[in-house]
Amino acid sequence: MFGTTWIDGPIAIAIGVLFVAFFLLPSLIAFNRDADHRWLVLVINLAFGASVIGWLIALYLATRPPKTSPVPRAA
Repeated sequence: MFGTTWIDGPIAIAIGVLFVAFFLLPSLIAFNRDADHRWLVLVINLAFGASVIGWLIALYLATRPPKTSPVPRAA
């Protein structure tokens, strides 16, 4: 019924790679930005990333600004 061609394999692989990259996007962002809780982002992304809420939480944690300690001003 449905014939397979040589292009079916590469297209399926490309779609799979794009899906995995999009799924791991919060973790990739966190590690690229050297976020404070990058390992927590990875765990949340892997454990709860299949749900939209878990993925959004991981994305929020990956993109929030880093905490900076107050630096005393020189007099």
